[in-house]
Amino acid sequence: MRTLMAPAIFSLTLSRRPELAPVTIPAQWFMLHGIAVILGLGALGELVVDKLPRTPNRTSVGPLLARIVSGAITGAAVVEMGQLNLWAGAALGAIGALIGAFGGFHARRFVGRKTSITDPFIGTPEDALAIAIAVTVVARLVGL
Repeated sequence: MRTLMAPAIFSLTLSRRPELAPVTIPAQWFMLHGIAVILGLGALGELVVDKLPRTPNRTSVGPLLARIVSGAITGAAVVEMGQLNLWAGAALGAIGALIGAFGGFHARRFVGRKTSITDPFIGTPEDALAIAIAVTVVARLVGL
C-alpha cells in the first residue's frame, strides 16, 4: 500500500534488535541505523506526498516500479530471517507490492465513488491500515 512503509518498519525493528538479523545481505542493510532513519523519514514523507494533487497514481510506471523493487528487497530480507530462499522472498515481496498497489488504488477509487469523500481524506485511513499491517507482519515475523 505504501512503497516505504514495510521496509521502514522492518528496518527500524532490526536496528533496535540487531540480534534478530541474519548475517546476510540484504537483511544486514536493514539493521543499519542510518538506513532505518532514511527509510523512516522516507515513509513519513510518503504519507504526506501521497495526499498532494500532483502525486502520480501508484499504478503509474515509476511509482509501480519503485514499489516492486522495494517489495522485492524487503521480501528477500524478511525470508532470510527464516533461512528461506532469497529469490522466493524477492518474488513474493514483488507480488505483494503489486497486490497492494492495485488493490489499494481500486479500493480508494471505489470508496471515493461510493461516499464522495475526497481522495486525501480516504488516504489517511489507508495510511493507518498500511502502518497496522506492516507493524503486525513485522512483529509476527521477528517474534515480538
